[in-house]
Amino acid sequence: MRGRGGPCREARARLTERPAPAYHAAMLALAWANLTHHKLRSVLSALAVGIGLMLMLVSRGLATGSISEVNQRMQSVAAELVVLPAQDNIIFTSGAPFRGLHERHLRAVADADGPLAAAVVPVFFGQVRLGGQQQRLFGIDPGQLGVFLAGRRVVAGRLFDRAVGFAARVDAGVTPPPDGDAAAYDAFLADGLELVIDERLQRVGRYAVGDAVQLMGHVFRIVGVVETGVAGRVLAPLQTLRLLTVAGEPHASMYFLKLRPGLDPAAAAERFQESLGDTARVELKTEYGRLLRESFASVNLYMTASSGVALATCFLFILLTMHTMVIERTREIGILKALGVTRLGLVRLSVCEALLISLGGVAIGVALALAVRGLLGVLVPLLTVELTGGQLLAALAVGAVGGTLSALYPGYRAARLDPALALLHE
Repeated sequence: MRGRGGPCREARARLTERPAPAYHAAMLALAWANLTHHKLRSVLSALAVGIGLMLMLVSRGLATGSISEVNQRMQSVAAELVVLPAQDNIIFTSGAPFRGLHERHLRAVADADGPLAAAVVPVFFGQVRLGGQQQRLFGIDPGQLGVFLAGRRVVAGRLFDRAVGFAARVDAGVTPPPDGDAAAYDAFLADGLELVIDERLQRVGRYAVGDAVQLMGHVFRIVGVVETGVAGRVLAPLQTLRLLTVAGEPHASMYFLKLRPGLDPAAAAERFQESLGDTARVELKTEYGRLLRESFASVNLYMTASSGVALATCFLFILLTMHTMVIERTREIGILKALGVTRLGLVRLSVCEALLISLGGVAIGVALALAVRGLLGVLVPLLTVELTGGQLLAALAVGAVGGTLSALYPGYRAARLDPALALLHE
């Protein structure tokens, strides 16, 4: 007569004698059968994970895509240094914190060979609604457009040809007529009411050369379209914006500095910073992307936290699903243990089922993220959602880790079940 537990030991021995690949294939088939037995619950669990991952991918893609696009456009300016307000956030800054003395000071910084800056390019920010959303308006001196455009060609119309003479008159001290004479004032501004837009904005808004744009109580005309990639999507004469907002005072929102050939940009930045003190910060243009990320850090943290909470909720849903399956399959688990499946094998079975759900959720999440990116491209075409291979791998890793962790407790509960009691369960 066999001792107690003999049949279980023999069954376990026969099971462990099977080749490992066949054993793992059998366990995978069992996990798949368990999930397909409750199709709706499994699909809903995967969909929950997919929605959470979609939120993570889209929020991160929107943040990284927008920052990357703005940084690439700013890098297009033919300058080495950027002078920014000392305290302002460079994303949300507006107005003109710099006065004319800053520009004169920048031009005066020199060494034994002369001024360090071959060109000081002031930029004046404004706001205009084009292409269905608010755009940052860049005020640029018409005579310095060459530095700002850095060789990008005009694809339609012209640049600020008429505004060059207008800018020269304003810089020479010619003042507009009194405010009371509206007709004379408008005639004085006529040559300065010009806009140049980039090709992407023109395509999205279906604009044409000659279209009118209402801005600051005046009618501006789109006179030209330049290649995509210019730092500003919408350009206007610097002197016009100054007249309309700060009574013609030589204020600026930021400066680009094109250095004299042969200078080390880092050393020149230190010289300018020492000269300006704490009234401004001088940065290498190549560091602009880092500054954007720092300025966007709080918003990025909020989006990451929001998507993290959503993902945690989704994986708790998987945990609940797996725990429910363990309770429903108590008798089946008892049979598996009687056949020789070890505690570790039961945990692996639970993990396998959760991974199948979560990996299905990853596939759903990636598909939803691509669909949302396409939808945003139609509804808000000037937004850039960047979905890189690294982000997709991160989504896969999050799905795999989250699925594994959510299966550990249900697997532990299954492993601790007493086979004899489990077999008696109805």
